[in-house]
Amino acid sequence: MNILVLDEWLPSIYNSGKSIRTFELLAPLAKKHNITYLANIDSAGQEQYVQKMNDAGFETLCVPRPKVYTNPLSVLFGIPYALFDRYPISVRRHFSTDYAVKIQQLIAERKYDLVHIEWTHYAAYQPYTKRLPTFVCTHNVEYLSWYRFVKATPNPVKKLLGLHEGYKLKRFEKEFYNALDYLSVVSEHETALLRNEFGLKNFCVIPNGVAIAHYDTVPNTPKDNHLVYCGSLDAFVNADAVGYFLHDIFPLILQKKPETTFTVIGRNPPDWLLKFQSANVHFTGSVPDIRIALKEAAVEVVPLRIAGGTRLKILEAFAAKVPVLSTSIGAEGLHIEHGKNIVLADEPQEFADKCIELLENADLRNRLISEGRKVVDEEYDWSRISPLVEQAWERARLYRSNR
Repeated sequence: MNILVLDEWLPSIYNSGKSIRTFELLAPLAKKHNITYLANIDSAGQEQYVQKMNDAGFETLCVPRPKVYTNPLSVLFGIPYALFDRYPISVRRHFSTDYAVKIQQLIAERKYDLVHIEWTHYAAYQPYTKRLPTFVCTHNVEYLSWYRFVKATPNPVKKLLGLHEGYKLKRFEKEFYNALDYLSVVSEHETALLRNEFGLKNFCVIPNGVAIAHYDTVPNTPKDNHLVYCGSLDAFVNADAVGYFLHDIFPLILQKKPETTFTVIGRNPPDWLLKFQSANVHFTGSVPDIRIALKEAAVEVVPLRIAGGTRLKILEAFAAKVPVLSTSIGAEGLHIEHGKNIVLADEPQEFADKCIELLENADLRNRLISEGRKVVDEEYDWSRISPLVEQAWERARLYRSNR
C-alpha cells in the first residue's frame, strides 16, 4: 500500500514513549509498504533522524511548524483568543496552515491508499484527508488526563482552565473520531470510553510494547536503596508525578531510610522541579542510553496521578528486570496483577511504606522481576504488536469502501 503518515515529530529521535511506540510500530511496515512520513518539524538540526527514517524505509518530508503558545508571554496573551477558539489550546498550538497545505499537495499529486494520523491532536487535519480512508493511532484518550489534572490540582484558576481544556478536548475527540474511518486505542480500558462517551464502533486496541532484546544487552547494576523515575519532564503528567512524589512521598521514605536516593531520568526538567535537587535527588536530563540509568535502580517508582493510555515505562522496567511500584492510575490498562508482578499504592503514606518494604525485601523484588519479565515476554514484545497496525489499515479501507 501507499500510506501517508501525519505526525508532529520524527519518531526516530526515540526520546519519549510516543516516539518509541511510533517507530517500533511503523518501521517494520516501512519495509513492506510505501510510507511517506510527513513530520511537522524543521529539518534543520534533525538530519541524523531524517537519515535514520530513510534508512528504515520511509520517505521522510518535513514542514516547519510555527511557534504558537510556546512561551509564557504568548500563552498569557493567547488565552483570551483560545477561550473562544473552536480547538483546545493543546490542539491549536500544534496546528500549522503550511502543514495543511502540504497535506493537500501530496494527496493531489500522489495516489495514496490511506492516511495514517499518528496522534490524537493531528486529527484536526482530517478535513484535509477526507477524500481518503483515514486512520488515527491514538496514544491516550486525551480529555481524561485533563479531568484528572483538575482533580489533582488545588489551584482554583488551574482547575477552571483545566476544566475548559478538558471539555473542549472531549468535544474535539467526539467530533473528529466520528468523522474517521477507523482508530486505535492502547488498552481495553479505553474502549469503554469510546463506546460510552463517543458512541464509536470502528476501533481496535493496539497496545504499547517494548523491545525486549534491547534491554538484555546491558547488565543490571542495582544500587542499594536507589529509586528511579523515567519520563520526559516537558510532559505535564510526568512533571506532576515527580513533583507529587518529591513533595508528598519521598520525605516519608527519608524519615525511615535517610540513605535512599532518587534519580529522575528525562529531558527538560522545569525549574520548579529542579529546586528539589539535593544529595538524595538527582535529575539527569536527556541521557544517551536510558538502559544504564534504569538498570541501576533497586525499584522504579511510577507515582502518576493524571495519566491516560498505558505506560511504556512500566513495560521497559519489566524488560530491564527492575521491580515496579506504581499508583493504580500509573498501571492502568496493562495486564498486570498487584502483588504478583507489580506493587500498587495510591496514598502517600501507603506508597512510602510499600517503597520501603520493596527496598528491604530482596525476595519480593526478585519475584516481581521474574513475573514482570514473563508478562512482557508473553504479551508485549513489539514484534507481536506491529502487525495490528496493518490490520487496522485494512479495516479502515474496508469501512470506507462500505460507506
